[in-house]
Amino acid sequence: MAELMTQEAYEKIMQKLESNELYKKSKSLHKGFQYRLFSDPVSGKIVDGQQVRKEDNNLLVEGVDGYDESSAKIVIYNFKEGVLHSEDNEPAVQYPGHWEFWDMGLIKKVVADGGDTEEYWENGVPVRIETNLAERRKNGENI
Repeated sequence: MAELMTQEAYEKIMQKLESNELYKKSKSLHKGFQYRLFSDPVSGKIVDGQQVRKEDNNLLVEGVDGYDESSAKIVIYNFKEGVLHSEDNEPAVQYPGHWEFWDMGLIKKVVADGGDTEEYWENGVPVRIETNLAERRKNGENI
């Protein structure tokens, strides 16, 4: 994410993504965080480094109305200059059985279902989703 975009440009990109079949099938709960700049709500400073929070499958944090404890998990986020970013092969988003690798605010790869699903993204758009990897590898397929 080299530069900030207008709300209109953002909405146009998101509309195009949301009509993409692979985007719809993606296991990333956080895919909507692409193209977003994060700042601390209190200080207004751009988020940098690691942030950890407990959230449910609707991305609601503990203590918020509608929070679903039954789907809650600890999620680790890594930020650089206000956007999700992976460095040193460390996921930008991770929780048990799920890892997302991002490059300056755009998803590059998602590993889900404990490694049984892998998604490959280019320029923030999913281009391939591989599923049933455990079974396929067990059957000798070279993936």
